[in-house]
Amino acid sequence: MIAAITNAGDSSLSLIVGCRNIPSINSDCLESLMRWFPITIAALLLASVAESVDAQDKLPGVDQQFAASSDTVPDFQKHVVPLLGRLGCSSAKCHGSFQGQAGFRLSLFGFDFSADHAALTAKSSSSDAFRIKPGAPEQSLLLRKATNEVPHEGGQRLLTGSWEHNLLTRWVKSGAAGTAQAKPPEPTEASPADLFFREQIQPILETHCFECHGFGNRKGGLQLTSRDNLLDGGDSGSAAVPGKPDDSLIIQAVHYDGLEMPPSGRLPKESIALLEQWIKEGAHWPKNTKLKGAGADAAQLASLQFDREEILFSEAGQRQTVHVIAKWVTGEQEDVTGLVRFRTNNDVVAVVDGSDIVAGEPGDTHVIAFYDNGVAAIPVIRPFTEQSPERPKYSNPIDTLVDHKLQRLGLTPSAPCTDTEFLRRVSIDLTGTLPAPDEVRDFRNDIRADKRERLIEELLKRPAYAAWWANRLCDYTGCSPTAFGEQQVLEVGHSFATQWYDWIYRRVADNVPYDRLVEGIVLARSRTDGQSQQDFAREMSAYVRNAEPADFSKRHSMPHYWTRTTIQEDSEKALAFAHSFLGIQLQCAQCHKHPFDQWTQHDFNEFSRFFAPLRTQGNISFPGFAAAQRGSIVNWPQLAIGDLAGDISLLRSGVVTVESGSDPRQPLMDWIREPSNPWFARAFVNRVWAGYFHTGIVEPPDQFTPANPPSNGPLLQWLTQAFIDQKYDMRWLHRQIVTSQTYQRSWRPNKTNTNDRRNFSRAIPRRIPAEVLYDGLKQVTASTQGLESVRTNLERRASGHLSMRMAGTHAMKVFGKPARAINCDCERVNQPTLLQAVFLQNDPLIRMRLEESDWLFDIEDAIADGVKQDREDLINQVWLRTVGRLPSESDRERAFRHLDSVDSLPEGLRDLVWAMINTREFLLNH
Repeated sequence: MIAAITNAGDSSLSLIVGCRNIPSINSDCLESLMRWFPITIAALLLASVAESVDAQDKLPGVDQQFAASSDTVPDFQKHVVPLLGRLGCSSAKCHGSFQGQAGFRLSLFGFDFSADHAALTAKSSSSDAFRIKPGAPEQSLLLRKATNEVPHEGGQRLLTGSWEHNLLTRWVKSGAAGTAQAKPPEPTEASPADLFFREQIQPILETHCFECHGFGNRKGGLQLTSRDNLLDGGDSGSAAVPGKPDDSLIIQAVHYDGLEMPPSGRLPKESIALLEQWIKEGAHWPKNTKLKGAGADAAQLASLQFDREEILFSEAGQRQTVHVIAKWVTGEQEDVTGLVRFRTNNDVVAVVDGSDIVAGEPGDTHVIAFYDNGVAAIPVIRPFTEQSPERPKYSNPIDTLVDHKLQRLGLTPSAPCTDTEFLRRVSIDLTGTLPAPDEVRDFRNDIRADKRERLIEELLKRPAYAAWWANRLCDYTGCSPTAFGEQQVLEVGHSFATQWYDWIYRRVADNVPYDRLVEGIVLARSRTDGQSQQDFAREMSAYVRNAEPADFSKRHSMPHYWTRTTIQEDSEKALAFAHSFLGIQLQCAQCHKHPFDQWTQHDFNEFSRFFAPLRTQGNISFPGFAAAQRGSIVNWPQLAIGDLAGDISLLRSGVVTVESGSDPRQPLMDWIREPSNPWFARAFVNRVWAGYFHTGIVEPPDQFTPANPPSNGPLLQWLTQAFIDQKYDMRWLHRQIVTSQTYQRSWRPNKTNTNDRRNFSRAIPRRIPAEVLYDGLKQVTASTQGLESVRTNLERRASGHLSMRMAGTHAMKVFGKPARAINCDCERVNQPTLLQAVFLQNDPLIRMRLEESDWLFDIEDAIADGVKQDREDLINQVWLRTVGRLPSESDRERAFRHLDSVDSLPEGLRDLVWAMINTREFLLNH
C-alpha cells in the first residue's frame, strides 16, 4: 500500500498537503486535485484490491468454514446469531417481534446474546421438547422446524446438508455455548448477600427486565437499575416490599397475577424462586453495582468492510460479486459475506442477489451490509450518459465538488435560473418572504454583474433572515407551546415558546456562532450562580408582566429546552438531544439493537445516563401566570441538576469521567464542539443545505447513520470543515451556499438530468412553507402603501414572532408547519396535498383575504373618485405580487379578456388574484 501511494507520484501527495487548509482552498487547487485524484485513487484501489485478494485467499467464506468437509466450531455471537438474523428468524415479522411467535421470542435481529441464548436453550412453550438440546441436534426443535421436519409456520428455512444447516448442527453438537460473559471483579470482602445478588439476581434483571425497565427505559414508569428505583416503583406503585414477596408487585408480575412480566413469556420457576428469596431477605442491592444492558457482554467488532471501494456499472443486468470482511478488536478477521443482511437504498438502480450486486437503471445509490453491530456501505454507480471530458472552472468549491460527481454520472447541469426566478427563490429561502413588486422591477433592471451577490448581502442583513432561520432552529430544537403541559397551552406555553424563539432570534440576528448558540441551550441553567430563589422569581416574573416587560432574549442561557414536560425522562432527553444537535435517531435502541444502524441498547442506556440528574422542579398555574402579568412576583418551574459521578460512554466516541458535583452536560458540550465530532457540525450544515435544495446531502437530514451515507461525501466533508474553520459562522454558511452556481441553477431539466433528484444538477421545485404561504397571502392583498409594513412587521408575521401563536391553527396544519411534538425533521411537510388545493380554492381565510383586500379597496376608492386605472399596470401588479414576474404576452391577453367579461375592474382583479394563488407557480419555490 505504501509503495502504491508513493508510486502514484510525489506531486499528488504534495498537492493534497498543500490543500490542507480546506476553507481557503481555491478553484485551481481543487482543479489540480481533481486531475490527480483519479490517478491517486486508482493506485490506492489497485493496492486495496490486491490486499483484498490476498486476504480473500487466506480468509475462507463461512460457506467454506462450515462445509461438510470442515470441522470449524461456530461461535454464538459471530455465527449463530447473525445467521438467525439473515434467515429472518429474529426479524420483526417473526420471533424478533415484541410478542415473539408461539411463545418463542428473540431480540430483534439479535444483540441481546444472553436473552437469546436463554430463549434458545429453554423448553418449547407448546411441548416438552427443547428448542436447542446441547449435544443433540436431532432432538432440537430449532433444527427440526427450520428444515420442516416438524411443521413450522415460517416454512422451511434451511436445506439439510447446507452450510447453514451444518453451522447450526455443529454448534448444537458442540454444546451450544453462548457468549463468554466477563464477570465484574468481586470486592475483596463480598458478603454472601452481595454474591447472591451478583450471581443470581443481577443476571435475571439484565436478561429479562432491562429491555423495558433498564437505563433510559421506564415502561409503566418503572426503572429497575437501583434499589431506590425498585422501591419507588412505577405507575402501579412500589415494585417490592422488602421481606414480603407476596405483597411485592414484581413477584405478582412474574407469576402473571394481573401484571405479566416479562411480556415475552414466564420466567423459569427457578428464577421466580430466586427473586422471591431475594425479596424475602430484604432485596439487598450491593453498593457500586455495575449493571449492563443488552449487548454489554458482546465481543467488540472493530470494523465491517466491503472488499472494494465502489461498484461501477455500464449497463443493466451486469453483476459484481462482493465480499464483506469483519475485523474484531482482537485482530481476528473473517469473511462473513454469507451471514450478512444486505439492503439496497434504491432498488431501481441496484438490487442484491445473494452476494451479487445487479445493475438496474442509471443513477447512484449505496448497498448496505449489516452484521453484528457493524454497518458497511458501498457506492453503486451507473452513469446516465458517457462522461464528458470537459471540466468547467468554478470559483466556489461547492460547484467544483458537485460537478465532479455529475461528471462521474454523466450528468450535465441545468442552465442558470433567470434573475426573477433567483430573486423569488433566494428571498423565500433566506428570509421566508416573497419579493415586493418594486424589488422585482429594480432587480430586473439592475445591469451590474454582481447584483446577485449584492442582493444576498442585503437579505442576510434583514431582520426577516433572522426571523425565518430562528423559526427553522426552533423546528430542530422542539420549541412548541404544547411542550409545557396541556393545561398551560393557552398562555403559559405560548409565553415560554415565544421566549425560546426570541432568544434564538437575537443570536441569529447578531450572528452568534452556532456552537455558542447551542452552548447556551445545552448548558442552560434556570438560576445563575449565587441567584436566590426570590431573585429568580422576580427575574422570571418580569419577563411576562404587561407593563414594560424585561427582555428574555438577553438572558445568558435558555433553559426551556430542558424544562419541557415532554422530555422529563432520561430517555426522552437523550432522544431529543441526539435529534436536535447530532441529527441522529436513537429511538429503536431504547428497546433493542437498532436493526438498521450501529446502536445497541447498551449504547443508548449509557448515553441516557448523562441526563439522569436533570429534573424540572415546580410548576406555574394559569392564575399564577396571570398574577405575574399584572406585576406580581410568583414562583416558576426551574431546572435542577442532581449529582452524577462515573465513567460514561459518548456513543462510541470515547469515555468521559463525570466528577461528583459537576454538570454532566459540560463534557457533552465539549465533545460535540470537538472538530472531530462525527455529527454536530455535519448535522447543521446538512440541515441548512436541505433547506435550500429540498433534499439533504444526507437525506433524511436527521438520519446520520452508516446505512444512510451522503450522496456527495467530499462535498459534505468540505462544507463541514469549512464551517468549523469559519468558527461556526452561520451567515458564512448561508452565503457560501446561495452564491454557488449549484444553488442558482434552473429547475428546468435537460436531456441528461430529468431523473436526477439527489446530485444537485438542477433545482427541485418544492412547495413554499406554511408560514411563507400565510404571510404571502397577506402580502398579495395588502395595499400599495401598507405592503412594506406587512413584509417587515415581524410581530405580525407567521414566519416571525407570530409563529408561536400560529402553531396548531388550521392553515398551519394544512400546509405542514410542524407541531414539534416528535423528534423528526419529517414533521415539516412541504409536499402538495389535495386538502391544500381545497383550502386555496374556498377556505374562509382565502375568501376573507380576497374580500377584504386593502389593495382592491384602494382601487375601488380611486374609481369612485374618478381616477382612471391603467389596466395593464394592474395586471402586471397581480403577477408581480403573486409569482414575482411580469406576465407573458399570452398571460396578459387572457387577463384582458377576463377583465372585459366581468362587471367591474375590482371584481376581475379579485378573480385574477384568486386564480394566481391557485397556480403551481405561486405554490412552489422554483
